[in-house]
Amino acid sequence: MNNTVALVLAGGKIDGYGVLTLTRAKAALPFGGLYRIIDFALSNLSNSSIERIGIITQYLPSSLIEHVGAGYAWDLHGYGRTVKIMPPFMGVGKTEWYKGTADAVLHNLNFVYDLNPDNVLILSGEHVYQMNYQDVIRFHQEHDADATLVGVHLPDERLSLRFGYMKADADHRVTFFKEKPAEFLSNFVSAGICVFKKTALIEKLLEDSNRPTTHNLAADIIQPMVAEGRVYAYTFTGFWDYLEHIGAYYEANMLMCQSDSKLQPGQWGILTNPEDRNLGFRPSSHITSSATVSESAISPGCSIAGTVIRSVLSPGVQVEKSAVVEDSIIMHDTTVNRGAHLCRVISDKDAIFEPDCVVGGKEGYPEGNSELPQNRAGLVVIGKGAVIARKTKIEPGCQVYPHVDLRQSSRRHFPSGHNIKLTST
Repeated sequence: MNNTVALVLAGGKIDGYGVLTLTRAKAALPFGGLYRIIDFALSNLSNSSIERIGIITQYLPSSLIEHVGAGYAWDLHGYGRTVKIMPPFMGVGKTEWYKGTADAVLHNLNFVYDLNPDNVLILSGEHVYQMNYQDVIRFHQEHDADATLVGVHLPDERLSLRFGYMKADADHRVTFFKEKPAEFLSNFVSAGICVFKKTALIEKLLEDSNRPTTHNLAADIIQPMVAEGRVYAYTFTGFWDYLEHIGAYYEANMLMCQSDSKLQPGQWGILTNPEDRNLGFRPSSHITSSATVSESAISPGCSIAGTVIRSVLSPGVQVEKSAVVEDSIIMHDTTVNRGAHLCRVISDKDAIFEPDCVVGGKEGYPEGNSELPQNRAGLVVIGKGAVIARKTKIEPGCQVYPHVDLRQSSRRHFPSGHNIKLTST
């Protein structure tokens, strides 16, 4: 598939994740203990032998750039292979941020011109799935399509107004496409993966640049192409998740704890950067005789002497004797001290839970708070490097900002719905 170049969109600002995306792009967010979300797109590309890749970034790209590096972890560095990070840039007569996804692609067309492919694969770096893109490209070429959209059929409960909705005829030609409609229009939605014929894509991007549009790839490029050109739909039947908000992110991570889960990154060949927090040099996890661990995903370098139930632990997490972690996602190098009890908690890296604190719970879920409108599960979200003081009680539906140290506060009880930002009393 050397006639295909890939562009990965990984730079949008994401609402609905609270403090987890306060200093990082969603694509750089840890997932499933070992991985980051962008690992799925990069691994799929490498496993599909698509090895010329541009990653378009904008919002808080530092963590993402550090993780991706030169692409060594995915075997994407060397002769004929490249991963190029594409942040916004200042040029002659241009000092603006990208105006939209179409504008972002337009201002990185030099990458396409230089490599001169037949096809351009554009996909999101913020979804979780496994796919062989060669199958999509083959379908695209067989139908001589100007564009091929990958679609998935979803049950009613997974539909969202943030999706693009489409309909196709018996020959797979897309007859209708609408991005982010006011109501659900079908159960067939765009998976955020599209193959374009290079000439057709460039033509539409240049036309759009001269019109007063939102410069959105789906709304302003794909929608007109459906009406004017040859756009086809490739149906994907495997596992795919959009991770729209923190509740969806939590539920997808929890699938890692199920032995019969359809989400299997290890079996899919999903790779990550082994230099990220020295993952490649971490020892095996250590589970002592006092520990109880069930239905959980435990990463290398963890030390467990307490109880872990239905939880995802990233490398370096410590759970001391008599501590309990259940139904939670605990990220790298977090310490849960003796007697602490965590339930339905998402904790970012380097947090400290001091002895006998109680964080979260299974009952009394609030509808959420103003900063986490989709937190209907009553999760407690802990920011990076936060310290939860001993005997502190934080009820469901709260979030603690990064590096907040509650040892400096005399307050020890936080009812549901609080955004804990300050350490003052």
